[in-house]
Amino acid sequence: MAELTIIFIVVAFITWVAWTVQKSKQALDKDALDEAWREVLDDPHYMERRHYEERKRVEDYDYRHAAAVKS
Repeated sequence: MAELTIIFIVVAFITWVAWTVQKSKQALDKDALDEAWREVLDDPHYMERRHYEERKRVEDYDYRHAAAVKS
């Protein structure tokens, strides 16, 4: 009976450690995302940069699509 109790305590402890590590990683990811959003929203040229990046993606897609059609 004592062995079963020890096994249960060990399994519970391992589960608790795994859960704590996962929650810690989630908190770090959330903090990083919050920091990135603060950086983006504080950037006075964000909208211009966003439109430029979107145009670049569309042009890149059009170029790749035209190359694929020629093949």
